[in-house]
Amino acid sequence: MAYILIISHAVKKCALFFGSYSVMFTFSILTPKCNLRDVRMTDDEQVLAAMSCPEVAAMHTGGFRDIPETRRYIEVLVREYEAGKFKTLAVADRQSDLLLGCVIIYPHQPFPRAELGYWMAAPHRNKGYMTEAVAAVIRYAIKELGVVRVQACHSVNNPASGRVMEKAGMRYEGTLRLYNGREDENMYAMVNTDVLPEC
Repeated sequence: MAYILIISHAVKKCALFFGSYSVMFTFSILTPKCNLRDVRMTDDEQVLAAMSCPEVAAMHTGGFRDIPETRRYIEVLVREYEAGKFKTLAVADRQSDLLLGCVIIYPHQPFPRAELGYWMAAPHRNKGYMTEAVAAVIRYAIKELGVVRVQACHSVNNPASGRVMEKAGMRYEGTLRLYNGREDENMYAMVNTDVLPEC
């Protein structure tokens, strides 16, 4: 599968992760099915609709109730992008550009590692989009950002999320008891000496 990173002409020096490197104001990671890009104001209806899923809403402190609240959240992301910080990426269908979900990269400064979080709107699950997106972001983090380790956790009550991690090439490392304060979570990771996933 192809992995294409499109770099725009606008470049800013940034130390979001580990040291200074060039970060694009806008960019796109293309995979066969996905366009991983910045979240835009035109995505507001898709983001709000996804909040009807309790698991997705929980990732956003209960979710958003209406379009104005959703647009305020997107405004925060736009300001981050303008500052050269690309932590939240839309997972969009490559053909229609419709937002299907998001992948979030959390840097663990000062250590050379990052943690992934992600959500997919219910109508688009089990179609291979998120596995492809996670694999692409892992490759991007290790190859482009210089991250040594990418890790992710999922609730033991959400085994589907674990299958995404496994299919993306991450290795199960153990179960963390009451990791989120409420329930156990399984830890998966990939390091830069592993065979990177094709995406």
